[in-house]
Amino acid sequence: MKCPKCGMDAIISESHNLITGDKSPDEKTRLYRVLTFSCRNPQCERCGKEIGQQKLEQQLS
Repeated sequence: MKCPKCGMDAIISESHNLITGDKSPDEKTRLYRVLTFSCRNPQCERCGKEIGQQKLEQQLS
């Protein structure tokens, strides 16, 4: 992911897991890895601030 302001590649500043569908037997349980990206350019006004998230579905065995 790139910073929309300066165009530099962002860094992953946070990550966590998200589980959906585990409260009901009628829904399929899904696991996601949620990555939060921040700008890393010290000359950008958005440096250190969140610029976006990406949710990646993980395989359950």
